[in-house]
Parts: sequence; structure tokens; C-alpha cells
Amino acid sequence: MNTNDDPPRGTSSRERDRRNRWRVTIWALAWAFSFAAVTLGIKKEWWSSGVTLAAVIGTALLGLATVLAYRLFLRETDELRRKIEVEALALAFGVGVFGGLSFWLLAVSGAVEVKDFAFLFVAMILTHPLAVVLGYRRYS
Repeated sequence: MNTNDDPPRGTSSRERDRRNRWRVTIWALAWAFSFAAVTLGIKKEWWSSGVTLAAVIGTALLGLATVLAYRLFLRETDELRRKIEVEALALAFGVGVFGGLSFWLLAVSGAVEVKDFAFLFVAMILTHPLAVVLGYRRYS
């Protein structure tokens, strides 16, 4: 009987983790490139509204595939890696919420103009891998 913690026959847990990390990376890169292309297409008004809607839906589906691949990775990895990843996710989420709410208060107060808040997502995206590296150092 194969549980979520047991690698499939003929596959070591390291091989499974490597395969799952690769899957997450491929989906995430496809999502990032699609997001950038669709953003540029929207700003440059390259497409009709129907094509833009289809592109946005396609990008969202790539994002969903990335999330599902990451979920599979978390379900199939060992407990220490899962702990490190969850702690990194918590920190990245905290950065986003803290930064977002702080920025929102500054915007409401008139201290800053609300032009673009993409930097919050960038901060979250960069926080996660940094926290993973720090987690490995902490638990090694």
C-alpha cells in the first residue's frame, strides 16, 4: 500500500521531490511569462476585449496549475521540508498582509498615491525562497 509519505515503487523520495520541484518551477515560469505578456498586451491595447479576457483566463489557469503542483509537492515531501515550506509561506503571507495594509493606510491618509501595488507581490514572491533558505540553515 502506498501512502502520501512513501515514494512510488522504484522512486526515491529525493527523486520524487526533484520531479515535483521541477514541475512547480515549470508551471510557475509559464505563469510568470504569461502574466508578463498579458500585462504588456493589456497596457499596449494589443487585443480586443474578447482576446484579453481569454488571455487573462489562460493566465489564471496557469496560476491554478502552479498552485496545484505546489500542493502536490507539499503533500509528497518529507515532514522537515513541509515544515520549512509552511513557515516560509507564513512569512511571505505576513509580508504581503503587513505591507498591503500599511500601504493601504498610507494611501487612505493621502501620504502616498495609489498607482501600482505590484511591489507587494514582488516582496511576497522574494520572501518565500529567502525564508526557505533560512529555514534550511536553521534546521541543518
